[in-house]
Amino acid sequence: MKGLTRRQCCAQLAVMVGGLAAGGCLTVSPRQEVEIGRKEAEDVERTIGLVRDRRLVDYIGGIGRRLAQASGRTEITWQWNVADEGDANAFAVPGGWVYVTRGLLAITNREDELAGVIAHEMAHVTERHAVARVGAATPLAVLFGVPSSLLGMVSPTLGDAVIDAGRAVSGVALAPYSREQELEADRIGSALAARAGWDPAALAAFLATLERAEALAGARRRSSFFATHPGTPDRVAHIQAAVRSLPAAAAPIRTTRAALLGRLDGLVLGDNVANGLFVGPLFLHPGLDLALEMPAGWKTANGPEAAGAVAPDEKAAVIVQISGSGDDPAAGARADGLKEEQIAKLRRLTIAHMPAAAITATTRKGMNLAITWIAHNKRVVRVMGVCGEADWERHRGELERAAATCRPLRAEDRARIVETRLHIRPARAGERIAQVLARGGAAWSPAQAAVANAVGGEQALERDWPVKVAVSEPYRP
Repeated sequence: MKGLTRRQCCAQLAVMVGGLAAGGCLTVSPRQEVEIGRKEAEDVERTIGLVRDRRLVDYIGGIGRRLAQASGRTEITWQWNVADEGDANAFAVPGGWVYVTRGLLAITNREDELAGVIAHEMAHVTERHAVARVGAATPLAVLFGVPSSLLGMVSPTLGDAVIDAGRAVSGVALAPYSREQELEADRIGSALAARAGWDPAALAAFLATLERAEALAGARRRSSFFATHPGTPDRVAHIQAAVRSLPAAAAPIRTTRAALLGRLDGLVLGDNVANGLFVGPLFLHPGLDLALEMPAGWKTANGPEAAGAVAPDEKAAVIVQISGSGDDPAAGARADGLKEEQIAKLRRLTIAHMPAAAITATTRKGMNLAITWIAHNKRVVRVMGVCGEADWERHRGELERAAATCRPLRAEDRARIVETRLHIRPARAGERIAQVLARGGAAWSPAQAAVANAVGGEQALERDWPVKVAVSEPYRP
């Protein structure tokens, strides 16, 4: 969760997407396609976040530029980025924005694999699959089932903020590609990678690694590059058949696994602690120097802009966001669009020696809100409890207690704020993955490390073979 940037809903985009859903991608001009993509890219940057490591971003961009040159599609202004997401994923939005996630990079072992994934996503753009995907998606205007229009009846600005919060916690909503679109992107992407000089069969090898990772994660899996795609054996067979008919690359690219892993050394794994983290129901945010406890047993979620929890019966939610800056909590309420007569009704209080202001409101459509603004370290944080009127008495105590638990971080809190990063450890001759990890400091299990390194658990490793390991270490802002 970080500073909130609000975006008004764009009527022009709604018209374009509405027309697209009704009539198919042919109703969208190239100019409109770029506009749709630009707005989706803004959502990605704001709600998922981007990795700012120039060394890594420039490397991904270099692969993309070589693929773009081989594609010959000079009319597309391509942009390649690394999304700040711990799950293995890759996606594209209309107009030429292509993303791979930190989680995907963490299980990549050859540059050819990475080129194949990027080429696959570029194919979705060139074939205009990405346009149809956005048009078929249901826009995410709801956070935890709370319509933003209801909050807009208290404050239009607050309603817009919740639209963004929904995307912040749940990510950008994209509909799945069809089986035919996925197989077409595999075929075209593999051919594009081959023309650019990479091994076109590497995409199939990466899919096998990804399938191993998904199987190991089991029910913990949240999203993946092929969560809604055709089955992996089907895709691998189609890729292998397509590769057999491709001519050999005129200038094949020669890269080493060690060179790739050297670029990934230090990569953040899992959730980015800079956005805060949950330790059970306790939310800790090092940048804000704040801790807050969500109700026990509630499902929690976190993103760059918002953190929250939803009740087991899905009838109530708590949403935490930055409202504004300053030392006066009422300034946060004003920034959220409350009128002066509403400001006058604020209850002034102190929470853990921090100035706060609270208000309880009921909308005309039967939603109850318990909103508390808390000022700390020149920022105002909004803690908002939301519940239907029929369930208000049942959940009111939990919603109000959540805001009351807000406090500055303690020493024991800071000790729990650790992050996991990828590091490279050379193997000793004949070692197995488990033996490499047994030398200490590794956070992955042997099974997880075997998948990430694309080797068998009992495979004997060569001397100095670079092994990716996950290491937990104190968070460094």
